[in-house]
Amino acid sequence: MVTRYGMSDLGPIALEAQQSEIFLGRDFTARSEYSEEIASRIDGQVRAIVDHCYENARRIMRENRTVIDRLVDLLIEKETIDGEEFRQIVAEYTFVPEKEQYVPQL
Repeated sequence: MVTRYGMSDLGPIALEAQQSEIFLGRDFTARSEYSEEIASRIDGQVRAIVDHCYENARRIMRENRTVIDRLVDLLIEKETIDGEEFRQIVAEYTFVPEKEQYVPQL
């Protein structure tokens, strides 16, 4: 998202062209189309995004610790629960939107 779509503080520019992947990963002989300085800035942007997402995930878990603990205890006891049971338990602690039904377009 940083290099291909320009979604970062580096600006709305694409730094990497879309390439097809080879078996088991990218073509490691491909040369980058930007300098080492830009590569370092890209690494910084990726790190900032990952750090932000990590902190956001931790905040969500802290705010929902009670329901997480209840689900953990239930899963230790029963090993599995279905989606509807999960939704009912979570609904006891927070608003859960109605489940949307998928209707295929013909």
